[in-house]
Amino acid sequence: MSKRRYIKIIADIIGVAVDIFEKSLIYLGEYQDGYPYGGA
Repeated sequence: MSKRRYIKIIADIIGVAVDIFEKSLIYLGEYQDGYPYGGA
């Protein structure tokens, strides 16, 4: 109902999505040396 709670839920979802995205980029970077983004 409250806007603040709604924003917090959205922020949590985005945080989880970004975390998964970063981990998959790192995984792909290690799996494929010639990956365009080249993970650290």
